[in-house]
Amino acid sequence: MKFTLCTFLILLSAQAFAQTTYKAIQPLGAIPKDSQISVKSVGTKSTFFNPNQTDSTTESGFKTVPNDSLYEVKSIKNKDTSADSTTLKGLATSGDLVLNKSSLNAADQSCVTAGTCTLTADVPVYQSSKFNFFDWFLNIFGLGDKPKSLVTPPTDIADPKASAAAATTAMVTNTNRTLTGQNAVCEDLPDSVKNDPTFKCGLQMALDSFKKNKASGKVTSDTFIFNDFADGEMTGKMYFFNSEGKVAQVLDKNPIPVSRGVGGFGAGTGSQKTPNGAIVTRRYEPPRAGNIKDGIELLGLESGNKDITGRGVLLHGWNPYTYTAGCLGVQGTFESGKLGYADEMGGRPLYLDQLKQGLLKDGGVMIYNFTPAKVREGLCRSRK
Repeated sequence: MKFTLCTFLILLSAQAFAQTTYKAIQPLGAIPKDSQISVKSVGTKSTFFNPNQTDSTTESGFKTVPNDSLYEVKSIKNKDTSADSTTLKGLATSGDLVLNKSSLNAADQSCVTAGTCTLTADVPVYQSSKFNFFDWFLNIFGLGDKPKSLVTPPTDIADPKASAAAATTAMVTNTNRTLTGQNAVCEDLPDSVKNDPTFKCGLQMALDSFKKNKASGKVTSDTFIFNDFADGEMTGKMYFFNSEGKVAQVLDKNPIPVSRGVGGFGAGTGSQKTPNGAIVTRRYEPPRAGNIKDGIELLGLESGNKDITGRGVLLHGWNPYTYTAGCLGVQGTFESGKLGYADEMGGRPLYLDQLKQGLLKDGGVMIYNFTPAKVREGLCRSRK
């Protein structure tokens, strides 16, 4: 009864958070020296916090960032036409890019007073976007049809906020270290998923694409990834399947959470959209050039997602309850070009790190993003 009451209180807290304008800030890289930028105060309408640091004294249970220490980047002008630069410019246009006042002052003190300047040094920046508290809480306790719990909530902590904070900072200890399939806990899909006609249709679409691309040699692995974004929400579910459409024993959890881009799904330079449909991973060979140093590079396998390499869409370490800038974000080490290596995401399970050393190491793994556009294609209706 104690656990039930605690869970109920946590869900109430999650709903309250959903009604508050909370924005999570995630390290992303830096605006390069000699760029012309314009900035403004973030104001007081939003509460900014670091989703990788807990603080029991705050309402959300996370460490907040003082509003007077942050500035929103309104625009960026420079000669850099790289995919990373385009991403930063897109985030500035959409109001999702912030920086610290102290960093700005170090580069050019006139920026704060004049609101515009030319940077005399690289300035670290952060992506700022809505945080999905409700899904985050559901995930912790394995409720509903959301991803299975990543960690077991402590039963000896009665306070809901303390319990949630402890759960998010706990490491998964029963992981498959060698990725050989031993000790995997998921052998089959739950009935709520297996009996869902939309999910079944999406999985069949993925299997069809897998067989086609495996036959052509574009896909080499016998295990593929199915990202269920059918509802279009920020947090999707990343499943691992084998060539027969059965659950693959890759990690100790299946599925795990995965985040999409702030622009939704689709294509287009600067769109911040996560691609629809089938894509394939390249061999993991870090580091790469750009703001995000340690991501898995991707290639599009469909006519509508051929642009993803050119616009820098990656699978990288991230907090999957926060939007990316068009990439796929999974819990794991996040390495930024200007903020240093091994910036671990708050002690969360480093699933992407495990995948980099196992399934994704040699490339050739198909990832199928089952998005609202794929649901609407009409193929599902004919297969029900």
